[in-house]
Amino acid sequence: MVALSVVSLISKKIIKPSIPTPLSLKSHKLSFVDQVLHISIPIAFFYPKVGNYAAYKSYEPTLVSQLLEKSLSKTLSFYYPYAGRLKNDSSVDCNDTGVELSNVRVHCSMSEIFKHPYTEAEHVVFPQAKPHDHSKGNLAIAQVSHFDCGGLAIGACLSHKIGDGYTASNFLYNWGVLSRDISATPSPRFVGESIYPQCNDPSDVSSIKYEEPTGYLGKRLIFPATKVNALKANISLESGVQNPTRTEVVSALLYKCAVAARRANNVGSFKPSTLFQVANMRQRLNPPLSYDACGNVISGFLVKTTNERELNCPRLIREMRKEKEKLHDQQKNATKNTIISEVVDSLEKGRTPFHSSEVDYYVCSSVLVFPFYNMDFGWGRPARVSMATGPFNKYFFLMDNQSGGGIEAIVMLGEQDMAIFERDPELLEFAIPIPNH
Repeated sequence: MVALSVVSLISKKIIKPSIPTPLSLKSHKLSFVDQVLHISIPIAFFYPKVGNYAAYKSYEPTLVSQLLEKSLSKTLSFYYPYAGRLKNDSSVDCNDTGVELSNVRVHCSMSEIFKHPYTEAEHVVFPQAKPHDHSKGNLAIAQVSHFDCGGLAIGACLSHKIGDGYTASNFLYNWGVLSRDISATPSPRFVGESIYPQCNDPSDVSSIKYEEPTGYLGKRLIFPATKVNALKANISLESGVQNPTRTEVVSALLYKCAVAARRANNVGSFKPSTLFQVANMRQRLNPPLSYDACGNVISGFLVKTTNERELNCPRLIREMRKEKEKLHDQQKNATKNTIISEVVDSLEKGRTPFHSSEVDYYVCSSVLVFPFYNMDFGWGRPARVSMATGPFNKYFFLMDNQSGGGIEAIVMLGEQDMAIFERDPELLEFAIPIPNH
């Protein structure tokens, strides 16, 4: 892994919104889901050195800093809660305190980062050592990394209390738009607690602590479009499910192979497990929300595996479809939100949500509709998009690949499980490990 010692600070500034937040928007009320999410969403984009000299000059640290500071300031005038501070466990004081933006020098080439077999090396482009850590002081923090090769990376950690992956994606996408055209006018709409009302006793949710596992690795895998289509055809024929989605077939395969690796390390004994799929609820609500709705408009569904016979992709796909159909019932009753139900149940039983000694929990988050590989700050499309490893073990993060139609997956597993998982013949029939030297 590339050590953090290769990073040296160039500058650090606090960026405030270009337009003060109106008094009517000074208090942002948190929803139940906002309250229980004590982590940040870390995303980074890598831009290699461009070929011609004129374009390369635009990578000069001072010019980059001026451009991104100005556009970030304008972005924060639209995404104002990120520039505020938590007032208590129920609300954000949108006081325009601002967002910390650092410029750093990374004393190695971008290719040295890319050649590592696991994703932890990419953490050098994030503005804090533990990118998922939620700091009560900052609801957003960003870093611009300048590599010795001339390339640069833009990394940000955005508090999950303000919004989900879709919200974070829109923030970063619009930051890029404003970097290219400062006169653009994004139109985010923060829904706050209007979807999932606050917990009646905020002190309950403030007591929830998530245990960060140790000894896990992140592995990047590419599922080309041709392989995804072949996997779809195989599973559709055997499962009877028509037109399975990319997320369904790839998450089923990853889950099956991860559980098989876990079983091998448990000397053949089978432990019950559950796959939790995070779901964007914007278009499932009645009436549906527009895609500029910001907040944690998410729920999910569970697929349980109690014995080895149930661990096959056709059965997993059938169960996914069945559970996804139930998501539409949640539009009538917010308490049916799977995240809320799990948290309430864990509070009653005095345990950590989505953790159990009897059952292994796996989580899949798919952002296939998000334009991550279209994030353009003025230097074109990124060569790589990074989602920091942790703080979860048994986690799958899915996004579109660069060429479209396929999937890029970041898989987080314990070291022993990863050693078996990454050599699974069925997995390697459809997936290409990156880097693949």
